[in-house]
Amino acid sequence: MKMKVKRHRTALLAVAAFVGSIATAPAAEAQLSRLHPSFYGSAEWDTNESQFYLLGMYVGISKLGWSPYFNINAYHLRYDDFFGVQNELSAVSPTIGLAYAGRRGGFSFGGGYTWTDIDDPSAPGAEGGGSSGPHAAFGAYHNGSGDRPLRTQFLSNYNFDSKYIWSRLRFSVPMADRLRAGVEFIGQGGGDNGSYSNTFKVGPTIEYQWTDNFRTGAVVGYKTTNRNRFGVTDRDNAAYFKLEFSFSPF
Repeated sequence: MKMKVKRHRTALLAVAAFVGSIATAPAAEAQLSRLHPSFYGSAEWDTNESQFYLLGMYVGISKLGWSPYFNINAYHLRYDDFFGVQNELSAVSPTIGLAYAGRRGGFSFGGGYTWTDIDDPSAPGAEGGGSSGPHAAFGAYHNGSGDRPLRTQFLSNYNFDSKYIWSRLRFSVPMADRLRAGVEFIGQGGGDNGSYSNTFKVGPTIEYQWTDNFRTGAVVGYKTTNRNRFGVTDRDNAAYFKLEFSFSPF
């Protein structure tokens, strides 16, 4: 317990030091003028009564090349545990890191800490992991060329405490002026102390750009979850439905 409290304190100090370094940098005014905040969220339900809700904020700097970024999200998961009892898990997960932006693509990597209100490392569907601990994040994207450019996006997160990884790969192409359609593939899983789970999802995606700053999306797909607790396995299959949004004020 003392070790976890110490780790929590260290993570908080690291976040505070990063924010303070940006605030006191010589070029702070110039950086603030190019700050680009984005707010995003999603809600997902499946036919096995599992639910996942996420809300987050990403702050980066609008320029080509390297720049720092800050991301924070909070999520709430409702799921059936191995014995069929419904549990609830909530978490807050801040991340700081570096991003590289090119003309048609870019990538980012960072690290942070995830705080959860309960400790369930193998909680199926917990994107950031089911226990408190440090995490690493990676992302990459590429925008193709031509009349119907292919957009590719890859996101991944690993929680070192619960040994849990979440990864998502998406492809999409324009179907109309503000409409895109594509497909997503998701793989996630991990656990500790003799309890493990993994989940795989696939489904078509649709995205509509209502304005230059606001878009919504939806996914209807198939998921399969496998859980193992001390050598005893349990598998669930379900359809899932997800709604998403993102908003950039400027």
